[in-house]
Amino acid sequence: MQLFTGSPKARPGLAPKLLVVAVALLFLGQLTLYWTLQRWQNGTEKFLQTPTNILLLGVDEANYNEQGERERPRTDTMLFLAVRPEQGRAALFSIPRDSLIEIPGVGMERINMAHVHGGYELTKSLVEKIMEMPVDRYLMLDFQSFEEIVDLVGGVEVTVDKRMLYEDHSAGFSIDLQPGRQRLTGNQALGFVRFRRDALGDITRTRRQQQFLAALANKLQEKETLLRVIRRFPDLMRISRDYLQTDLQFHELLGLYIFFKDLNLREELHTWTLPGEFSGPYWRLHPREIEHLTEAYR
Repeated sequence: MQLFTGSPKARPGLAPKLLVVAVALLFLGQLTLYWTLQRWQNGTEKFLQTPTNILLLGVDEANYNEQGERERPRTDTMLFLAVRPEQGRAALFSIPRDSLIEIPGVGMERINMAHVHGGYELTKSLVEKIMEMPVDRYLMLDFQSFEEIVDLVGGVEVTVDKRMLYEDHSAGFSIDLQPGRQRLTGNQALGFVRFRRDALGDITRTRRQQQFLAALANKLQEKETLLRVIRRFPDLMRISRDYLQTDLQFHELLGLYIFFKDLNLREELHTWTLPGEFSGPYWRLHPREIEHLTEAYR
């Protein structure tokens, strides 16, 4: 009988201690959640009161140089998004990939080669020089992520302006689109925004990219699209983790969504291609015209 005399005295004190620990953990968890939500709310409110410039970059597949070394990819698409929440408007400026600019240590070259020579930091500094505005944040995506994002939202409806037929056997890439109003899948959308077999080449292509992004923004304003994305949230997180590079914080992304959700895209989202002229295979920018074009956003 004496072998069991110690146990009944030890056990009654254990349950209250565990209860206290559980309550403390629950309280700390709720407090942490409250602080996190409060921080996000404060950050989002601040974002919605602050002018922000975001550099959007779409990159090619990485190439190999003459020494067989893997290079950084070129920027196939370059867009400068000026968000002005306090004015209730935004502007999207396309920078043609063939824009001629002096790259330090390299010489005169297409701007899409800046990422190859100096990565994002060099690209950012050259864009800031052209736009005469700071780049506050950036978002970089490759072709794979673009396709998956379009499929994630259920495709995007645009008007294909002409018959688009092109095939690059070396890159394993093909475009085959008929003209007319239609909903494009991710792969079709990639062909639409990359096609440049036009008299004006990349200049016409930048207009299609602007058209597509406006259509995508319109799609994201739909309640059905939001519900679809929420249902496929794990896929969104995987795409973000595996393919996207950005320094945008969660509260800033939330602020962007809130801002664009109610924006009148026809009247309050302005799109332009940086003015210039052809000089051989290059696009020679016109600084004074760019300065006049961007004046309202500086």
